[in-house]
Formats: sequence, structure tokens, C-alpha cells
Amino acid sequence: MFKKVVFGTVAFASLLNAAGYKVPEQSSDAVSLLSSNIATSFGADAAYYNPANMMFLPENRHYFEANLAWFHINSVKFNSNNSKSYKSNKFDSLASTMHSVSPEYYENFRFGMSLAVPAGVGISWDDPDTAFTAKRFKLKVVELNPSVAYRVSDNFAVATGLRVAYTKGMLANELYGLGDRALHGDGVDFGYNLALTYKPTPNWSLAATYRSKIDLDIKGNSKINVKKLGINYNGKVEVNIPLPAQLALATSYKIQDTTLMFSYERTYWSKFTGYDFEYPGRNPIQNKLAEGFFQLAFDNKVIRDYRDTNTYRFGVAHDATDRLRLMAGFVYDQKAAKNKQSVSLELPDTTSLAYSLGLNYKINDNLELSLGGLYQDRKKNDSSIKMAKLDNGMPMPFNQDGEISKAAIWIINSGIKYKF
Repeated sequence: MFKKVVFGTVAFASLLNAAGYKVPEQSSDAVSLLSSNIATSFGADAAYYNPANMMFLPENRHYFEANLAWFHINSVKFNSNNSKSYKSNKFDSLASTMHSVSPEYYENFRFGMSLAVPAGVGISWDDPDTAFTAKRFKLKVVELNPSVAYRVSDNFAVATGLRVAYTKGMLANELYGLGDRALHGDGVDFGYNLALTYKPTPNWSLAATYRSKIDLDIKGNSKINVKKLGINYNGKVEVNIPLPAQLALATSYKIQDTTLMFSYERTYWSKFTGYDFEYPGRNPIQNKLAEGFFQLAFDNKVIRDYRDTNTYRFGVAHDATDRLRLMAGFVYDQKAAKNKQSVSLELPDTTSLAYSLGLNYKINDNLELSLGGLYQDRKKNDSSIKMAKLDNGMPMPFNQDGEISKAAIWIINSGIKYKF
């Protein structure tokens, strides 16, 4: 269930991206190139970003890579219109990903497998005003993505894959010392992906990829306690949230030792309209005041008004020597929230710009090492935050207008690549 929140709220995108909760960087090359490597792939991460590119990898061998990334989210500040400011805690996390590509066991076919973390975030607010909405919030999504590619001709390939997403999350709220809520849940859900690559010339590539929407059905347990009103719930909780579909159109062109890359990405966030917690088997509280408070604070649907977003990714890779490849990238990512009411403490959605640098070094014909880093500049954003104020000794929800200040995210990724 928490997952639901996870996706709805965390969409903080995950930490890594401005709109929603997506985390696009799943390899060292992707960090270095800000995921512009759709039309051209340099290794096993083709299995995730564009499995059709597996047919254009230069050697008919096994490709494998493993990556370890460190994520750092600076504090997020909310400056309310009543002159009071709030600040979240900093967040640090490690995540690992793996990708592999098979040789052509069958003529014109290759198989791929990716283990990725497409969404994940952690954010916490300690002030009692903000703890009412988001004292603690953690989310992690792990995706297993097997794929198969087929060579239609020497310059055209297609691919498809299965997305198996496992999500685990937790959410905690505090009611000014009068009560609290804790949610824990997980779920496994499925989707698919499609890809194609066409090479009009040996140096020019055109590509398109599509990731389907995944309906996240999350189930878990919730504990809600408000002693003053006699609220004491310990039972099941469920929620459904869409992980939106995504379309990418990309091109790349190699000029001597330099490859230029561009990708346009459309994410269909408009399918996300909010999240609604369901408590199966819960009996209404006989005390009308207590039941009304439960509905208002814990059970009413959280409305989010999102739009489809555009992301523009630019990358450049330069072969400095036969062993060393240098890379850089730039991204502009639109925010998904259409209004300030859809920007929240657990989901501080905003427009962002990101910049990256990286390198890949070939030790020998079988082994390569890579290192990449990115910096994301998250813009300030008007918001209307759900908080609470004491009314006759009870915390009552209200909306506080203000501004989410600028923030920053850092990612550093190291990888090892092996062919055999």
C-alpha cells in the first residue's frame, strides 16, 4: 500500500528526476550521458535502454556490466506565506544495477536481461507542522527486464521485453503527539517494452522505444492511532497507482571520433490523478466525530492534477584514444504538476536541469571500467502544502500556500564491464 504512496508521492521522482518518480539513469554510461544513449549503445545497458541496439553491438559475445551508484539529495525547503520556513533532512542512498546481453545463440536473435531501479526516494520532515503529512517517506522499486531482439535487416532491428516491477515502501505521519500513522507495503506488477533501431547510414542511427504503463496494485498493513478520538486501526491497506507509459524518439550521429546523441521523451503523467487508500474490512467508527476525522485525515482521496511531460536529452561521447571514451550530457525536464495543489512535501515536483560528465576506460579487450557523475538543479516552485493546526486540542488539516525552494541532487556511478 505504501507503494502507492510511493508512486504517487514519491514520484519525487525519484529523486532523480523532475517530473514524477522516475529514475532514468541505470548505468554508468546513462549517468555520463544523462540517458541520451537511446539510438547508440556502447555496451550491455542496451538491454535496458534500447534492446534493439543489441543487434548492433560490434562483437558476437556475452556482454555484462554491473554498476554501483551513490545518490545524494540536498535538503528541500518550504517557505510558507506566513513567513515560516521548513526544511527536510538530507538523503543518501546506494543502488546497484546489472545488465547483460547474449551472443546470437540463434541467427539474428539476441537476448538481454536488466536489473534496474527505475524509482526510489527517501525524504523526511521533522517539524510537527510538516510531520503531519510526511514525517518519513521511503520508496524503492526494483525492475527485472528480460528482452529479445531480432535483426530484420543489416540496418534495422526490433525488440520487445517484459517488465517485472517489485516495490517496497513505508510512510509515517505524526499528529502533534496526539497520534500517528505508519504504512508498510509492497507489490509485484507487470508491463512491457518495445524498441526499434534503424541505421540509414553506418554513422547515423534513428530509434524509438516505448515503456508501457504499469498499474501498481499495492497491498500492506497500516497502523493508525489517535487516542483522543478512540481511533485505533491495525489492518490491511490497499492502493492502486499508475506508473505512466513513456515514449522516446532518439537519434545519434558519429563524426570521426565523436558521437552526438539526442533523445526526446514523452511521459504520460496525465494518467496519474492521485491516490486513494482503501482499508479492507474496516468498520466505520461509531463516534461520528472520530469517523469524520479518520475520513478527512486518512481516507479521502489525495487529488493530483498532472500533465504529460517532455524531456530533452543531449549527449556527446568522444573517443580520446583507443582505450578512453569521454562523455557529457545535458537534460531539460518539465515538471508534471499542473498547479500548486499538486506539489506536496512528499512529492516536491518541479522543473529541472541536469549536467553530467563521465569516462570509460578499456583495460583490455574483455574488461572496461567506467565512472560518471551528474548534478541536477531543481527549480523553485509555488505550492500549496497540506498541513495541520491544533483546533480545540485536535490537529485539523488545512492547505498552506508557499514556495518550494531550489534544490540539488547528485549522482555518482561506477561500473565494470566484461565481455566473454
